[in-house]
Amino acid sequence: GPIVPKFEKSVANYCNASYGVAMNSATSALHIACLALGLSSGDWLWTSPNTFVASANCGLYCGANIDFVDINPKTYNMSVDELAKKLEIAKEKNRLPKIVIPVHFAGQPCDMQAIHDLSLSYNFKIIEDASHAIGASYNQTKIGSCSYSDITVFSFHPVKIITTGEGGMALTNDKKLAERLRQLS
Repeated sequence: GPIVPKFEKSVANYCNASYGVAMNSATSALHIACLALGLSSGDWLWTSPNTFVASANCGLYCGANIDFVDINPKTYNMSVDELAKKLEIAKEKNRLPKIVIPVHFAGQPCDMQAIHDLSLSYNFKIIEDASHAIGASYNQTKIGSCSYSDITVFSFHPVKIITTGEGGMALTNDKKLAERLRQLS
């Protein structure tokens, strides 16, 4: 009904993102985000091992290979140092990831600027799994602004900060990507 587009716009505006696309779950939003970014069989997706299985399964649903980047023991988020080391090794082996999914654990944001800088050097796309981070900020910008990512995904599952009983949303600043997300949803 008419409430869903209002909710999409409200969340996008709150996060200072251009587009919001609501879905039935964050799991679906992660999967559809991977599809929208062209992840397919033979590609690599990297994420954090400290997450719900959907952050990895979304790549498996696309036929991609999955690998994990170790966490920083002080933040429990993806370690930028470990990501940089792993990218250097992967470059030598011609196994660079197509997509990296940093997970903002317990509302604490990852070092997105550093991850984004690595994406420019190694040519991977970024999907922020912000299922536990709506309302959080990074560098005085709301998580979900997609300032350092292609897509951000939120969860509205009953145990999350904001709940709709179930549901998820993908945010982006790219009009064509938003259209693709909507088509796939």
